[in-house]
Amino acid sequence: MSQDVMVAPQDTTTNAPLVSRLQQFVPFDELSSDAVSELLPHFRIQQLPAKKMLFKRGQHDPDCHFLLDGGVDLADEQFHIEALDAKDDENFLALDGSHPIHRCAGITRCPCTVASVPRQYLELITTWTDLRQSYEQQDVDADSDWLETLLTSALFNRIPPANIQTLLTRFQEREVQLGEVIVREGEEGDCCYVIKQGKAIVSRGDDHQQEVLAALEHGALFGEDALISDLPRNATVTMSSAGELMVLTKEDFETLLKQPVLDYVDEHQLADLTESSDTGLVMLDVRSEREATTQPMQKAKLVPLSQLRKQLPKLSDEFIYLLPDDSRGAAAAYILNEGGLKAYIVRRADAAN
Repeated sequence: MSQDVMVAPQDTTTNAPLVSRLQQFVPFDELSSDAVSELLPHFRIQQLPAKKMLFKRGQHDPDCHFLLDGGVDLADEQFHIEALDAKDDENFLALDGSHPIHRCAGITRCPCTVASVPRQYLELITTWTDLRQSYEQQDVDADSDWLETLLTSALFNRIPPANIQTLLTRFQEREVQLGEVIVREGEEGDCCYVIKQGKAIVSRGDDHQQEVLAALEHGALFGEDALISDLPRNATVTMSSAGELMVLTKEDFETLLKQPVLDYVDEHQLADLTESSDTGLVMLDVRSEREATTQPMQKAKLVPLSQLRKQLPKLSDEFIYLLPDDSRGAAAAYILNEGGLKAYIVRRADAAN
């Protein structure tokens, strides 16, 4: 019988070995120990006996699984078996994790320890790490502390990963002082904020009686509720230290959420697209070189997302570029469209509704 082991995120001493082990996997190898520690509540650690089915071929799986200890057999549709041991150099990716519908069955070969995490978090983290590398290549300070906190927070999940690149370019910096009121209850909202540095208090009520609702720190997003609902601010946010905010206007917020710039095409429509188009179609693989080497994408041109902006001048507008239907593919499609190239995200025929 499998056994789930709960982790205690606040106990950094107890969790240090687990954090260190997770940092041996992509994409957690690009995150700080603190950032990985903050993700621990989203992981499910399982102790599995030998000959236990971890996942079935053809199964749609909302989670990704990382082999921490033991060994797993991966069996494809031809019943070819790949034996993977936790200590193998090749064990740096999620097990059969390149696709939400498993191409292989996963069966434990011996007692195993497996860490499972929702795919949506993994895609978000992977997108961020690739984009951070892109910013570092442009000699832009990535300010990883507030970005890591922001992009791994529950609040930020309501913002589509495809729009991360645009959001990072649209934020404006603003210095703030201790005691400064940033948003006031009852006022109309015209922007939202992220705390890049500093602390703030959220409160509600009038001058006679104030109820403190929350304490905010770096990476916290606030003020977005009024932009989504078009209702007055429902609370007051006051700086409890000097600091710096990243500000996003209402217009940019609404545009990025309500007017997506991404184009989609169904997999079965590709033949018609080829016949009707005057240009050729090129499938791009925007994963890292290490991932692409381990799990090749057939007939695809490899341009890692972290290098895409730098490679734009080398891409021709005589082609239509096709991207996989995941967060990195969506981010790449935006970059291509922004650069004046035509890109489509390909919806898979076997994607879950």
